[in-house]
Amino acid sequence: MKGGRDMSKLSQCLKIIALLQTRQMLSTKEIAEILDITPRNVKAYIEYLKKAGIPVQGMSGRAGGYYLADEYYFEVPGLDEGEYSALMLAEKLLNLKSEFPLAGELQTAIAKIRCALGDTIAGVFPIPTDELMLSLGKVDLKDNLNKVLTAIYMAIKQRRRIRVVYYTASRDERKKREIDPYAVVYREGSWYLIGYCHLRGKVRTFKVVRIESIKVLDSTFVYPSDFSVKEYMSNVFSVIEGEEYQIEIRFFHPASVWIREKRWLPTQRIEVLEDGSVIFRARVKGLIDIKRWVLSFGKLAVVQKPEKLAESIRAEIEAMKDVYAEAHCKED
Repeated sequence: MKGGRDMSKLSQCLKIIALLQTRQMLSTKEIAEILDITPRNVKAYIEYLKKAGIPVQGMSGRAGGYYLADEYYFEVPGLDEGEYSALMLAEKLLNLKSEFPLAGELQTAIAKIRCALGDTIAGVFPIPTDELMLSLGKVDLKDNLNKVLTAIYMAIKQRRRIRVVYYTASRDERKKREIDPYAVVYREGSWYLIGYCHLRGKVRTFKVVRIESIKVLDSTFVYPSDFSVKEYMSNVFSVIEGEEYQIEIRFFHPASVWIREKRWLPTQRIEVLEDGSVIFRARVKGLIDIKRWVLSFGKLAVVQKPEKLAESIRAEIEAMKDVYAEAHCKED
């Protein structure tokens, strides 16, 4: 135990040195708040540093505080350029994704790291945040999203079952479900929960924004040793699972260029034809999102396999024609 306390004391002392090395005067209260320790501990660590020969200076009074003598410099073990860049990128992502579970805690941690590093790295690797421009597309909107995500995260960590009221859009119905939560996945602006649904008796995927209420139960569960989230998601286009199909879609220019620029599925194979078009082949689970994807390309995409997908798209196009024809008649 004593060794652990000594390492903690050393860690806090190094952090205080890093803070003071920014050439700022910091009060006991400011240091305590940044490092999340008590003012009493701050004073004890300062005395420890002084005894170790570190020239920590103090100034009393309302505007007083601690600072390091100008001639002193200690190279705090820090981050290299790549690690610092990654930190700045993470901070930018968090600013864009306020619904990220425990986002507040993560932002506080990053702020502490930046403050502790001070000029020792920010001055060497200055990265204007305006140069880290990110666009993560459309995001889910729901007032309690962060609360639900945080509850799910804690349930996963503690291996506890959850009870939810879940809204199924396709059937326009709400049902209570008990779920053993395995993982949370973020895809294309939406959060999804993967877990064992006791109502259906199998692993299912749930869109978190459709969870209207959640309760973490006392009941625990054992994570199945034969289940892999990575494997489960490997052939899922988006996250809506279903029966497995081999798909074959022909894309014409310029869609053929866009298809070649991105890895859509781990199982994809792309064949380039002489006319510049491409044949996209892959194994997928479920056709709902593939259908939406193909329709988004309009006349630049033609389904060759399976026939079930091609027929579903033809039916959708006919239904769209009827809707637009009816709307046009009403306008006349």
